Amino acid sequence: MLSAPRLPVRPPPVVAAAGLLVGSAAVLGGTWVLGVDAVESNGARVFFIVVWSYLAWTVYQGGGWARWAIAAIFVVTVWGGVNAPSWQRALAGVTVGEAAAKALALLAFGLLLHPAAREWFALVRRLLAHVDANETSTTPR
Repeated sequence: MLSAPRLPVRPPPVVAAAGLLVGSAAVLGGTWVLGVDAVESNGARVFFIVVWSYLAWTVYQGGGWARWAIAAIFVVTVWGGVNAPSWQRALAGVTVGEAAAKALALLAFGLLLHPAAREWFALVRRLLAHVDANETSTTPR
């Protein structure tokens, strides 16, 4: 059995984006624990701490699909605002921690669209496809 391939050197936008996503999780956790935010749904807070953490790990490991997961989160967020009775009501329920976490995630998303990041994700995808093809061809039947 072949071992997992060593990933190419991560470009700065990927490293920074992963750090910003970890920062999103940390902001949500910190504002919750310190009582800065009056959290109405502990489950939703824990969910997004886990989501941002997992997406950070995925990005750092070369999972380019995480870019589109982040985009989907923002599409759903905007959709929720559009469907609210008014933008004022939609924004009134947003806590400081949620706003800061989403701002960090939006910055991360922008970095993940940088050409160096896109090229790196494509390289990792090709590398993993090559390893996968070799592994299946050497597996005894």
